[in-house]
Amino acid sequence: MKIIPSDKIEILTTFSNQEVRKILAENIRPKKRLRIGFNNSQNKELFEGKFEQNRFEIQKIITGRNSFIPQIKGQIQPNMNGTKLVADLRVHTSVVVFMIFWLTFVGFAFIMGIFGVINQGVNPFLLVFPLIMIAFGIGLINYGFNSQKDKSICDLKRIINGQIKEKTFANKV
Repeated sequence: MKIIPSDKIEILTTFSNQEVRKILAENIRPKKRLRIGFNNSQNKELFEGKFEQNRFEIQKIITGRNSFIPQIKGQIQPNMNGTKLVADLRVHTSVVVFMIFWLTFVGFAFIMGIFGVINQGVNPFLLVFPLIMIAFGIGLINYGFNSQKDKSICDLKRIINGQIKEKTFANKV
């Protein structure tokens, strides 16, 4: 299990480059900065973000809030029998920064707890709490990311009628 999850995918389709560009343009809306009220309008777009030429930076449109929704950054490339979408799925940068602070703070508390156990005879059972908090933080980010990652990939495959070529995993952060 990675501390900060990410994934790299390649989706192959028999559609031409122009057809894929048209389909993506129809399914990506500009990102909305501020959402006020309970306006739950039903848009036909599945993703929001930027799409220019053969490059895109998108995320799936969901109802509610989810900080761990994958940020999909990719490009359209020609392929032998059609077109290939190559994309990196990552957690938003602000979430990564927050998790680094979270894990650093809790890790520091754990180290201080170890010193307390060794030097002052503090009950070692207290070391369980920082370990639980570290496991909770890592588990939360992985569960949130992976559940939305699968839905995003499924929607991308469905709209361009594609198949996953290969999944490779990015290096651990």
